[in-house]
Amino acid sequence: MSWGMYALTLWLALGLDLGLRSVLRLGDGAVAPSFVLPVVVFVSLYAPPRTVTIAALVAGLVIDLSSPVTVPGGTTALVPGPNALGMVLASQLVLGARGLVFLNSPVTLIVLTPVAGAVWQIVVTAAFGARELYDPIGFQAGPELVQRLISAMYSVLPAVGLWLPLRWLGWLFGFESAHTSRYAVSRR
Repeated sequence: MSWGMYALTLWLALGLDLGLRSVLRLGDGAVAPSFVLPVVVFVSLYAPPRTVTIAALVAGLVIDLSSPVTVPGGTTALVPGPNALGMVLASQLVLGARGLVFLNSPVTLIVLTPVAGAVWQIVVTAAFGARELYDPIGFQAGPELVQRLISAMYSVLPAVGLWLPLRWLGWLFGFESAHTSRYAVSRR
């Protein structure tokens, strides 16, 4: 896989996430779609497993470092880890499903994005909920999980919009095999 193309795509997706968050948010602002998630799902559908894990880890760390957490007292802190772990587990779900789906169908990206997003957000909520047990940061797991799961479902819209550009530019990623058949032999 071309890491330069991945970095450029991830940078653009993160820019869309941060730039359009205020425009696309629902309600009080806690629910917003993710443009990074469909990119990670797309890479997870076509890249070798080790590459998928590293790419998801990088995407999660970038999200962690661009999303400071507000702690009691009004200060903010960067907490690297929860989104990185969540993205890695979400990518593993997509890796497991890739032999069961039609990779060249837009429905695949559209369906796997909210499912992977749900796994990602459950892991993030569990990580912050576990931290709340020993270091109170004012995190309420129940309402936060609901908002995060709605955000995962809302990420279908970016997946619909990004499917065609990602498919057209997919050859620039330089994936080793097309994974067009679940019976194909893949190089790892």
